[in-house]
Amino acid sequence: MKREIGISIYPEQSSFEKDKEYLDLAKSLGYKVVFTSLLHFVNDSDQESKQKKVLKSIKYAYDAGFYTILDVEEKSLEKLNKSIFFSDFSDIGVSCIRMDTPLKAMEFAFATHNPNEFDLQINMSNNDSLIDNIIEYKPVVEKLSGCHNFFPFKYTGLPFDFFEEANKKFLKHNIYTSAFVGSSFGTMTPAINQKELPTLEMQRELPIDAQAKILFYSDQIKCVIIGNSYASNEELEKLAAVSRYTKEINITLDEGVTKEELEIINSNMHYRRADINEYFVRSCAPRIFNKKSILNKRGEHKFFKRGDVIIVNNLDERYKAELHIVLKDEFENYRGRYNRVGSINLNEIKLLDFLTQNTYFKLKL
Repeated sequence: MKREIGISIYPEQSSFEKDKEYLDLAKSLGYKVVFTSLLHFVNDSDQESKQKKVLKSIKYAYDAGFYTILDVEEKSLEKLNKSIFFSDFSDIGVSCIRMDTPLKAMEFAFATHNPNEFDLQINMSNNDSLIDNIIEYKPVVEKLSGCHNFFPFKYTGLPFDFFEEANKKFLKHNIYTSAFVGSSFGTMTPAINQKELPTLEMQRELPIDAQAKILFYSDQIKCVIIGNSYASNEELEKLAAVSRYTKEINITLDEGVTKEELEIINSNMHYRRADINEYFVRSCAPRIFNKKSILNKRGEHKFFKRGDVIIVNNLDERYKAELHIVLKDEFENYRGRYNRVGSINLNEIKLLDFLTQNTYFKLKL
């Protein structure tokens, strides 16, 4: 399956008209997935009226062509008068049931054989052996997916190393994976008075496009969903514009960058060599395609820091025009052979970890 982007809606906190407007805008920008939930108000006295609002909006999304995910647990299903073993969910506009309360592995596997066309989603954030146990019971793997939690409360988001370990358990079975980013504007969430809803704690203070790049460029997450609503129009547009496959990294240019240096920065041939070193990301293609460039020594930098973008100048004729991205602070400008042309935006410095051997990438101004 392709890499996709999605939104969340919480119709019980808004109106159908506003949900419809938000869904229509998202669809026009290329969003394919809609997430919503019943479980956070299942015990409320007005549960029935809230449920009706959710079902009206999610049915509209489903009919408009979105892949719709409904977050439930056993009590929510009872209120719907539905069963994942026997029921059809297309009549209420649901493509996928996300079970917040874990079932037994055998029950999950059995439910995938329900002849009705809906999928089942499993919580990925516990980093347990549930998915391995489900696979042992021979499920219809194509009807299974994994999705991380979002974490409204500050400092409760997953650390990246733990996130990676949890992902491996799903990726080895070729299970489709999803995770969340947070809007800085959306005030509607399952957790009242909380705002950003990211999966990773490192995402919480970042712009929405930088959050998404961490997920996509890890090559471990296929679908990125905005956890809270409504995201601003600018945020929706920024996320929609993120390249989901080619790693595009934003840089800030230094003053005085020459025409020849700019041509190298904008090259479409950047990739990290297979025989990597620990000091910098080395892009050699410009050395071939820009070998006639005049790259006079500029600046008096004696050392560079992580994230600096540097180009080999005329003082080293053999390697002239190679572009390097520094990985270590206090990297020496040996014999003055480098010109610094800019630096990776601080919001995207984590993306350097994803420029592994033979990785193709682009630098965006």
